[in-house]
Amino acid sequence: MKAMVLHGGGDLRAEVVPDPAPAPNEVVVKVHACSICGSDLHAFHGKHPRLTFPRVLGHEFAGEIVALGGAVKGYRTGQRVCCDIDFACGQCGPCRDGRGNICERLRTMGFDCDGAYAQYAPVPEFNLHPLPDNVTYDQASAVQVLGISYHAVADRVRPRAGDRIAVIGAGPVGLGAALIALALGAEVTILDILEYRLALARALGVPGTLNSNDGDVRERALAATGGRGFDRVVECVGGFQERTVADAVRMVKRGGQITVVGTFPENRATIPIAYIKDREIDLNFSRGNFRAFPPCLELIAGGKVNPDRYISHRIPLARAEDALRLLEARDLEAHKIVLHPWAGAQVS
Repeated sequence: MKAMVLHGGGDLRAEVVPDPAPAPNEVVVKVHACSICGSDLHAFHGKHPRLTFPRVLGHEFAGEIVALGGAVKGYRTGQRVCCDIDFACGQCGPCRDGRGNICERLRTMGFDCDGAYAQYAPVPEFNLHPLPDNVTYDQASAVQVLGISYHAVADRVRPRAGDRIAVIGAGPVGLGAALIALALGAEVTILDILEYRLALARALGVPGTLNSNDGDVRERALAATGGRGFDRVVECVGGFQERTVADAVRMVKRGGQITVVGTFPENRATIPIAYIKDREIDLNFSRGNFRAFPPCLELIAGGKVNPDRYISHRIPLARAEDALRLLEARDLEAHKIVLHPWAGAQVS
């Protein structure tokens, strides 16, 4: 099969690799759509903390089952699915507590095991989620990232109706977090430094938008909240910077809560610890969770969230490096980019 294999930072190669064969508890998925994530961009630069080489990137994908392992009972060939990316052991303490997303022996597609920048991908049966008939492969490729937003807001932020919430970052994760917080009754303001992202947020129904580069964020947070600060702040940027966590601290009220969702590939961020302690600001963290897939599929099938509105580009797999560089180019309107492994995917 054709795949894009990362051999080191910036060294992404189009290759022909062996077709996967399913283990007894696995299926093989023919990948019809694989979305690009900011974490893929970190990996492309060799910076993701869990990345190993060589590696087939890609972890937001959907497709069709084309082969079944001998122990698979709940699925059939030809079935349309999207796939969770975290492979949990099922035996450690967190797994026994129902928190497989923080498994002690967790492996994640596209980082420490091969992903879906490929025409086929082997996936454990446990990680499969059937697609509703009216959900397309492109839409389904956005479910994993929407699930990050859903778990962060519904399970970690837990907003109450009327809470004033600031979401830092208007990329796909931040947009999803803002939309889900709105659906749960919160008053939402989203921040970014890119005007085209803020314009998309407004078009999707987010009422409050702020450009983080226009003035002091604390003063603007106080002005937007009657002088108190936001009840909860959700950090959805991560990346190669330390500004956003500090901004969150300055924007949240005394006794408020900050939830960090963004991936920091350098594995560090500076926080004013005494300031946080003296104001009893709660700080927690969130990552993807398999339980978020069914409710997110329901949101898309029911028309409450439509990823087509923020999918900006559809690009053949063979141009994956071009797609990654497009995502990185801040002067171009690239929101969510979807790779199509079966469209013009010649390897050269």
